[in-house]
Amino acid sequence: MGNIGLKIRLLSLLTSFMLVACVKADVKLDSEKCIVSKGKQSIKLQLAAPCSLVKADNKGHNFFLYEDVRVYIIAGAPASIDELSRWSVKAEDECTLQSQAIFISDNKLTSSTVRDKGLTCPRIGLDEKIYLDFLKESV
Repeated sequence: MGNIGLKIRLLSLLTSFMLVACVKADVKLDSEKCIVSKGKQSIKLQLAAPCSLVKADNKGHNFFLYEDVRVYIIAGAPASIDELSRWSVKAEDECTLQSQAIFISDNKLTSSTVRDKGLTCPRIGLDEKIYLDFLKESV
């Protein structure tokens, strides 16, 4: 009985891993050109390169899902530490003052307008409220 339970748990973990891997592969980012693509669709972002996908801390996903819309946030090139002096961040945090959201709904890829002057640190992530704000602005 114990072996069967272990096998079921391992199968469940493997299935979850495969689903997460598929989800993460949903969009591709060419960080040097700031181009996001999904399948045959692509969008050239209006951000300074190199761009970075912002960490979402959402159960292993790099997006938040609202109804049927996946929201990703892309950070522009890191700002100089002088530009970031009002925040307690370090150069190695690679923070920027510009970001843009990508939306996937009904298998279509769209983008938001660029946000300037808001601190975005791709490795640190953003509050989920920012993802919702981007979505509300796009509607």
